[in-house]
Formats: sequence, C-alpha cells, structure tokens
Amino acid sequence: MAADEFLKVIMSWGSEDSHRGRLVRAFQSDMGHDPVLQAKRLAMLGIHAERQAKRTAGLSLV
Repeated sequence: MAADEFLKVIMSWGSEDSHRGRLVRAFQSDMGHDPVLQAKRLAMLGIHAERQAKRTAGLSLV
C-alpha cells in the first residue's frame, strides 16, 4: 500500500467513536505538541491498519 493510501485509510477513521478514531483526532490536532507522542500515535494507528489489512480482502500493507 502506498503511503498516501495508507494515510487516507487511517484518516477515514477520524469520525469513528472508537479507540482508533480518538487516536486519529489526537494525531490530527497534535494534542500535546510532543513529537514523541505523535510518533507513538502513528505507530498505534499503523498497528490498527495492519490488523484491518489482515481482516479485509484487498487491503495490503505490502
């Protein structure tokens, strides 16, 4: 999956009332203005994307 497609998938979760939705909103607003926290949020979102890729046919991170 290309980086722009990866980000598009992640940002589409922003309206969800879920853990990954809250992560996206915190990432978008740069809550805390801390680059380390932003990196951790992005890593956690990557984990969510990987799990979704395994569940969803046609969505691959490779």
